[in-house]
Amino acid sequence: MRKWRNAGSPFLLVLFLLIIGNSLCGQNGGTLYQPESGRIINRAALDQVHLQTLDQHAYQLSALRKKLIALVFLSPECPLCQNYSLVLNRLQARFGKDLDIVGIFPGKSNAIADCLAFQAKYHIQFLLLTDTLKSLVKMLAASITPEVFLMDQTRSLVYHGAIDNWVTALGKQRRKATENYLEDGIAEQLEGVSVKIKEAKPIGCFINDY
Repeated sequence: MRKWRNAGSPFLLVLFLLIIGNSLCGQNGGTLYQPESGRIINRAALDQVHLQTLDQHAYQLSALRKKLIALVFLSPECPLCQNYSLVLNRLQARFGKDLDIVGIFPGKSNAIADCLAFQAKYHIQFLLLTDTLKSLVKMLAASITPEVFLMDQTRSLVYHGAIDNWVTALGKQRRKATENYLEDGIAEQLEGVSVKIKEAKPIGCFINDY
């Protein structure tokens, strides 16, 4: 009898912790999401971050209901953001039934006029928002433009990092991307298979401290 209790105790402890963990998730509004920074973020907290549309209306991510959401931090002055606008438009067109791509302009250094000019010049086909207080930047520990956070409906992280491997370093590019991280991650997730590459280092412009 003593042997049975000793063997069973670790199992019971794990089971207890799982039950408590599930209970806490339910109380706080959904699945917990943990970026590689080590921060633990609740879905409710993420969905309720105060953002704004380019016409300066309040917006929260809870309004997005599709299977996947791709948050992409952008800067209207960043050459790579300008170059990748075509790729992002194509992905929104291809997967639009199940995917919302959301471009996020962080901080106060991006004038609304510049964001609107970016939208018009590159014929942006996805939602653009501003994160003036950088609340979303801090929550996700984002640091680069363009930097992608692909999430499922529970706001669990599916993929994080670069859009593809076209850029090898600042000022250095391949003739053509050979690894399409974001596109493959979207397709794999929608097919119900495990995403093969879950993270790739983003390369681009640093998000301004202001």
